[in-house]
Amino acid sequence: MDTPQNETAHRYLLMLFTFSAHAAFDSKESVYADLLNSNNLQNVKLGAKALHHDLPDNVELWDLAAFTIWSMNDNGDKSNPEFDDTISWLAKAIGESKQGRYQKLLNEQLKLAQSNKIKRYFKGAIKALNTTEELQFDATNYTVQVALSDPKHIRATAENFQRVKVGDTLEVVLSLLGQPDGVGQYIRSYSRPFIGRQTFQNLRLSYINFGSMELRYEQTHWLVDLKSKQTDADISAVSADVRDLLSRLVSNDVTQIRSAAREAIKLPLTDQAALDHIAQYIWDNQDTQNDQFADSLAWLCKVLSNSENGRYKEILATIAQKPIHKKITRYAAKSAKKLPISAEHYTPAINTKTAESSKETTSL
Repeated sequence: MDTPQNETAHRYLLMLFTFSAHAAFDSKESVYADLLNSNNLQNVKLGAKALHHDLPDNVELWDLAAFTIWSMNDNGDKSNPEFDDTISWLAKAIGESKQGRYQKLLNEQLKLAQSNKIKRYFKGAIKALNTTEELQFDATNYTVQVALSDPKHIRATAENFQRVKVGDTLEVVLSLLGQPDGVGQYIRSYSRPFIGRQTFQNLRLSYINFGSMELRYEQTHWLVDLKSKQTDADISAVSADVRDLLSRLVSNDVTQIRSAAREAIKLPLTDQAALDHIAQYIWDNQDTQNDQFADSLAWLCKVLSNSENGRYKEILATIAQKPIHKKITRYAAKSAKKLPISAEHYTPAINTKTAESSKETTSL
């Protein structure tokens, strides 16, 4: 699937996070834990794939994966098109861990399987686990202690963000920038001769007010494949709930902007402080003649219209009258028309620096 799918149902993970002086997860494992604990099932699936790749020794991370399976079956939205694939990947990864402490849980969860695909993966996982007499994992009494072995005394800086280069490992990124502010998936799609279009689910890390990066898994490590710069505007005052999403919406990566815009539309994004940043971003970059960037700005116009906030009607109507890229004017006009009349208008600041003029995206 080309776009992220957000869970709109009640959050199925009921995890209680407690912090202790004793480390539970190292920096990389904390990234994986964030994926497993996401509201987005595709992020959870990427977390399962990460466990499949790395097969970490930390039993607490495997406990979290097992608890995620139990939570999905207990409270999850089984109608979500990503449900079967996600829970199957989790079962596959746990089977590869070989740890017999999950025999009872997988056997119990197998009875709840509603599709042949899930049944097949659960049976394979159960068969792969070692036979053991050890205490079985009990999801009903599960509490995870999460504490970083290296608490975030490493603060991301513009200088260190600049030092990250294509080909660096995840471990190098974390050592330079500390724990990311946002963790998720980056959907990369390619058309290949004689094969057709292939879609890859890569890892995304975001650092607020600096930018984000896409990492692909190759052999034994996650490697930086692309680094994108966020707009120079300070978004730290925006609600923490939407800060990571906003950072992606105002980046200079057209693929990321479009993907994040679809996510914002689905929510829908209505946080006015975040929408103000988006309106300013469209205004600052309206003169672009790049077709791909213009398409991304058109998506941002749709984000504003979907908010149903008339505050942005006038700025969109103004942009629609400009002698600029036709796709931007077309979508600005459509978006302005959909918004209600409001006595309150957003007034953009004058800014001569655009995303294109400060472009620092790097890729292979």
